[in-house]
Amino acid sequence: MKKISRIHAPKVVTEFIVHQSTNFIASNAFKKRVMDFLFSVVDDVVTMVYKDSKEK
Repeated sequence: MKKISRIHAPKVVTEFIVHQSTNFIASNAFKKRVMDFLFSVVDDVVTMVYKDSKEK
């Protein structure tokens, strides 16, 4: 069988992707998205627990 090799991106492309990812993760927009997501998750869990306790 023939071994499948990995595709290697040029160093400049890899550095660009890493730089852009790092900037986004450190940004306020990312923090806001994470906080909105966590708020929604907590809200959903609280709602499920409330409905479950109400049924019992």
